[in-house]
Amino acid sequence: MICSACVTPKVLKNLVNHHGLLGTCSYCNKSTTAVESKFLFNYIYERVKENIAAEDDLSSYEHALVYELGADDIDVASYDIVLMEWFNLGEEVYFDDLCDGVPDEFKVNSRGQETHFYNDDGFLERNFYEDRWTKFIDDIRHVHRFFNPNARGFLDSVFKLLVSDKDELKPEVIRTLDHGTKLYRARSADSYKKAKEIADNPASQLGPTPKDRASSQRMTPNGISALYCALERDTCLSEIRSITGDDVVSVAMTPITSLKFLDLTKLELVEPSKLTLLDVGYLDTQHLKTFLKSLVKKMSKPKGRNDELSYLSTQFVFEYLRLRFGNQVDGLVFPSVQTGEQGMNLVLFPEAVVISVKKFKEPSEMEAALGTESDDRFEPAANLAVVDGSLRFHKVKAIKTEAVTYRSIHDLYMSDEARKRFAPVYFEVDEQ
Repeated sequence: MICSACVTPKVLKNLVNHHGLLGTCSYCNKSTTAVESKFLFNYIYERVKENIAAEDDLSSYEHALVYELGADDIDVASYDIVLMEWFNLGEEVYFDDLCDGVPDEFKVNSRGQETHFYNDDGFLERNFYEDRWTKFIDDIRHVHRFFNPNARGFLDSVFKLLVSDKDELKPEVIRTLDHGTKLYRARSADSYKKAKEIADNPASQLGPTPKDRASSQRMTPNGISALYCALERDTCLSEIRSITGDDVVSVAMTPITSLKFLDLTKLELVEPSKLTLLDVGYLDTQHLKTFLKSLVKKMSKPKGRNDELSYLSTQFVFEYLRLRFGNQVDGLVFPSVQTGEQGMNLVLFPEAVVISVKKFKEPSEMEAALGTESDDRFEPAANLAVVDGSLRFHKVKAIKTEAVTYRSIHDLYMSDEARKRFAPVYFEVDEQ
């Protein structure tokens, strides 16, 4: 038997104290709370299986990097090094017994060769949440769309890192836009008459699309109207996907007080609970943190050609976030793929949009210097106002396409996380 005094890691101490009974420790010979050594060792072996990658978990590309190119980007070790260094158990009094009792598959693999273990820090190409995301999309497309029994649970597991113990969004993922911040809206005008209608009543013409005319958009399905904006006028012009020769009218709006948004570009700033390899769920948490970095790209991805269902997943997630956090934020912030993720888009929840019929007049330089408050009186329910004098009229001259060119087809289809990890050593970008 082994007592908690003879184990160092806090996780293992808690395990012994929780499951232990009165007995004599085989290592210190004291009569105290202890567990069978086999019980403790089996727990550790299970964490090795759960939190360390096996050979089958490597992609063919990663396998080739390790065994054909001899790359050291992925740490490789035998079971004794895993237990000694990765799990930091080398100084434990029971270490030799722990190594002696490992399962046979820890020593020799199915091919009769030494078993290797691979450190998975969440950046291997295999990702639990990527697989679950793929299944989530397939389920809502082809199995259960409107009453999906699994979708809510999956999204709860994805966004659990964003909330505190009080079930509130963590401050690092909230962006507040104060009064005076400009949000841009634009619309194509196919005639002078249409442009004049927009110019004469921008609050109405550039507000949310009427529900009966609302088409399927990135975040909203047919019949549900949300307000899409951009933080830059150029981004706004890019997002409406006008073509060369189009006439476009744009305007700036500003929050009357302030608006709060869940900023999807900040998801990677969220830190999970501090877990170790000895904790249940360690690897799952590492995979989730990596997945959250890629989720913003999934939410920003343009609609596929001839794929009417390509927006279904983002619409589903938007509806989930709206119901889950609508009492804490007014909408979402996400990058604009039309600008190479340099610009920022916003979408306000339908219930969070009330545009004033009155315009906001920006203070003069003297008023701003003196801190003179505006005497504008907006409707009590209004939370947005058109900025007076912000109307602009555009003639689209050209649409610019930018691309990154690779020499190898494998580089083209490499995951973003793998590309960040291995570039530029293992693939080259060909500018020619």
